Amino acid sequence: MTQRVRFKNLERFGFGPNVMKKLRVCSRCGQIVRSRAKTCFDCGERLPKETLFDRYKRKHLKCQNCDTVLTADSLYCSNCGNLLIKGEKTI
Repeated sequence: MTQRVRFKNLERFGFGPNVMKKLRVCSRCGQIVRSRAKTCFDCGERLPKETLFDRYKRKHLKCQNCDTVLTADSLYCSNCGNLLIKGEKTI
């Protein structure tokens, strides 16, 4: 199964990176809002430019070569095969 097919299956249920790139989280009330919106429809707070996917990537291990998000126990990048160095987690 290709990565494209996997992402399509995830998207059908509202998950996956492509869905997360279309959402933002209100810093005041935590409401999830479409990324096109400028303000939260619940509380009126101005939304950050950072998408839900940006927040996810910031908190997880990622390959420094191709920027793919990886599991915490990865030794190699599943996308490009790059050897990972311990403590490579970017915050």
